[in-house]
Amino acid sequence: MPFSNLSSPRKVHSLDAEIRGAAALASPGLVAMLSTDPVRLAVIPAGGSGAKTTNLSLTSADDVALLSKDVAVVRSEDAVWALLGLSHGPKLDQVGRDVRLLAARPSGETALALGWDGGATELKLEKIEVAARPFVLRGTARAFDVTEAETHVLVDGAGEGGELRVHPGATPEPGPTLRAPLPRAAQGLDRVRGGPKLTAVYKRGASAVCAVVRSSGKLSAKLLALDAPAADVAVIESSLFAAFPDGRVALFDGAAIEGAGGAPIAPTASVTLGARGEPTVLAVSGKASPTLWVGTSAGEIWSLAVVRKQGG
Repeated sequence: MPFSNLSSPRKVHSLDAEIRGAAALASPGLVAMLSTDPVRLAVIPAGGSGAKTTNLSLTSADDVALLSKDVAVVRSEDAVWALLGLSHGPKLDQVGRDVRLLAARPSGETALALGWDGGATELKLEKIEVAARPFVLRGTARAFDVTEAETHVLVDGAGEGGELRVHPGATPEPGPTLRAPLPRAAQGLDRVRGGPKLTAVYKRGASAVCAVVRSSGKLSAKLLALDAPAADVAVIESSLFAAFPDGRVALFDGAAIEGAGGAPIAPTASVTLGARGEPTVLAVSGKASPTLWVGTSAGEIWSLAVVRKQGG
C-alpha cells in the first residue's frame, strides 16, 4: 500500500554540532549521522535507542557511509577516511583524496566516491580493511547514488538538463539498463536519491526537484516545484520526502507527483519537528515499515515513522 502519513517526530539523540552527513545500513539495522565542528559520528540502532557517539580527529566532515556495523568511511572536504573498529575507538586510515561526493550503499560492503577529476573509486570492505579501487566513468558524472541492486548516475551533456542512467550492481561499470533525459531546468541540480520506483534529482537549498518515475521498464522525468527550498530529500518506493528550513517534513505520494503541474506540489502529509536548528539531512531505514531520520544544524537527530494507507 502507498504511504499516507507521517508519525509525530521523536528526538532520539544529539551531537550538539551541525549534522552534514547521514547513511543507513540495512543489516543489522543502523543509522549513522555525522557532524562537523566538532566532528562526531553517531551510530544509532534502527529502533532509536542505544546510540553510540564517537569523536573523530578531523577538521571537518561532509558525507558518511557504513560498510559494516564496525567500519565506516567519511568524506572530510576532499579526503576520504576509513574508520576501522567503531565499537572500540576507531582507527583513522586515509583511503581517498580529491573527492567531492561519497555515496553510501544501504546493504553495506561498498561505497562510491566521485572525484574532482571526473573519475570514481569503489571503496570496498576486505576483512577489516577498506580497499580503494579507482575506475573510469562513462561521460561526465555530476552525482550518483547506490541502492541495494543498482547505481543511479546523473550525467552532464546527454540532454539539456543532463541524463539519468541506471546501472545494475554496486558501480556504474556495467552499461546502463535505463536512461532518461532530464528537462533543461534540471541543469543546476547536483544530487541523486535513487530507488526502484522513483529517483529524485535535486540540489540542497533549491525548490525544484526532478522526479524520475519508473514504469513498465521505462523512465520518465518530471520537474516538480516545492513551496520552499528543500534542505534535503529522500525517496521510499513511489513517494518523495522533503525537509524544509522551517522544520517541516513533507510526504508527496505517487498520486501527488503524477498530478503535479506548474504550481507548487501539495503535500500528501506534513509534520513540523519543533527542533533546535534547521533540518540539514535525511536518511531512511527499514522497508516494510520505514523510518525517516532527520539531522539538524544544531545536531539534533529525529525519527518519524512513515505510515501506509490502510485497507480499502
